Amino acid sequence: MSGTAARTHVRNPRRFPGLFFLHVALIILLLAVASAAVAVRASGGAAAGLRTVVLPEGLRREEVADTGLGPLSGPPSSPGSLDFDLGAIGYLVPERANVYAVRLVEGPEGRIYEQYQAGGGALAADFWPASSIKVLAALGALDFARSLGFSGAASVTFDDGRPSRTLRSIYEPAIRDSSNYDYDLLVQIAGLDWLNEQFLTARNGFPVTSISRSYAGLELAESPAMVFEEGDKRTDVPARTAQRPPECQTGNCSNLFEMAESVRRIVLSDQLPVDQRFDLKARDLDALSDALQEADGFFPAAAKGALGAGARIWSKPGDAAGLDCLDVAFIQSRAGKRFLVAATVPHSSGGCEALGRLARGVLELLSA
Repeated sequence: MSGTAARTHVRNPRRFPGLFFLHVALIILLLAVASAAVAVRASGGAAAGLRTVVLPEGLRREEVADTGLGPLSGPPSSPGSLDFDLGAIGYLVPERANVYAVRLVEGPEGRIYEQYQAGGGALAADFWPASSIKVLAALGALDFARSLGFSGAASVTFDDGRPSRTLRSIYEPAIRDSSNYDYDLLVQIAGLDWLNEQFLTARNGFPVTSISRSYAGLELAESPAMVFEEGDKRTDVPARTAQRPPECQTGNCSNLFEMAESVRRIVLSDQLPVDQRFDLKARDLDALSDALQEADGFFPAAAKGALGAGARIWSKPGDAAGLDCLDVAFIQSRAGKRFLVAATVPHSSGGCEALGRLARGVLELLSA
């Protein structure tokens, strides 16, 4: 899956030094705006007493203009802790592991997103995002193509002699097969400066995520000249050289909330308010969703053990030897129960095997 990188334990490596305070401000803003409409109740089962909060269906853009934050830049409320409940049923959270989990409940007041976390939680950033970040690279490349008037069906031809390929034929294997080469192509197509300064921004819901590290050895700071063609439309894109230094020391940074949002907003796209959707063609959103469902993740055994056979899983796993094992998944049981589970476990604390056990414990609690 992803390439290796020296691990740096920096919890907030991004360009906003006051990111923590921005998250706090956003949470206060969201709760204030939604106070009249948000349903808050005690959730039953193993996590009794934790708050359940409706994820706001969107904020008017003028209401977030002063902060520069989009409506999805952080959890709308502090997720409830699962650490004690996991330990009580025999699943101790491994050292330096992180979990963000959501149970989706459809009720008379609308869809409820019950949010939980364990270990470092939803906003922890001291892990290597590995291949799980490739979804955001794919979305960034598609968003760049959209800005030029193209979809994933467009062919992309580099001027360095590489064969012409459709953008869709690049992002599908990057997600489905975790192709490092195709991930690098996606970053080159978007361009580092455009990817990090135009798409991976607070206003789009990604204030922490940053991408600048190659996984296949291509020079990502240099995007060669390329031609986009779709139907009778053709656009020449000149060569671009990144002018800004990498925004995090390890090269790629994210947190579980933002990576979970990338998956949620793909899988549930046609069920979301407009301001929570990616502005992409339905065919590309379907192809992204199919690639996630075809990816070979680390949660199938956990889902079968906790939910029974027949669960559907849309996931983007990542594994970097000696660093972290992680997975970000939307899971639907045969009975229709739906969950969003994102978790990381360092290899020094058990890696992928421990990750699978931890996910089973989380699913057992949330499905109780």
